[in-house]
Amino acid sequence: MRPININRALVAPLLAEFLGTGILVMVALVLSQTTAVPYFIGTSVAATLGLIYVFFNNLSGSHFNPAITIGVWTARKISTLWGIGYIIAQVLGAVGAWQLYQYFINQTLPAKTTPFATPSFIAEAVGAMILAMGLTAAFVKALDTLTSALTYATSFFVGILVAATASAAFLNPAIALAMRNVNLVYVLGPIIGAIVGVNLYIWVFGPAPVKAKAKATTVKVFRRGRKAKK
Repeated sequence: MRPININRALVAPLLAEFLGTGILVMVALVLSQTTAVPYFIGTSVAATLGLIYVFFNNLSGSHFNPAITIGVWTARKISTLWGIGYIIAQVLGAVGAWQLYQYFINQTLPAKTTPFATPSFIAEAVGAMILAMGLTAAFVKALDTLTSALTYATSFFVGILVAATASAAFLNPAIALAMRNVNLVYVLGPIIGAIVGVNLYIWVFGPAPVKAKAKATTVKVFRRGRKAKK
């Protein structure tokens, strides 16, 4: 029998997004069913995001959020094919976590209907913008892994606290999917916020591009993670 050849360069980033999103969503599901305290939920999911960032950053860039991937794609820092692959992996990770959670509790999570409300929509967008700016700042400034993880996690915590004043503060369409609360507020809101956050930081606060070669390097960094500093 011939050994199965696996292209790790193709599989590892997608598997990292699948597993990372699944872990994040599972923690969010557990917390949503056991506590309603935004501060505790925000702290716990932020800590989880920081942990999985350390796990997978050098493989995929640690998006774990379709809104973040779309934001990075609009800034032309990830190719269309990789962006689609990331989103598929994230959605599958969310669905997997959702089904596994239902298996654990032996219950079916009911679908929720949330009517559109402008304050909730804006709250999700603003929270996701803060989250996206945190990740983008870590890449633009070329921070080390631990500092980047802390920056990304803290941005998630702050974004949740801000958004929780008017919404469920998912800030992630994958989490909304697993919570069975898919609507414009929790899908389109984070996407718009992430697009604004990524592009605002790159093109306004980030360094001006000097050479085409430097730009190409940034694309690789956002998609596959940074190389360790020598």
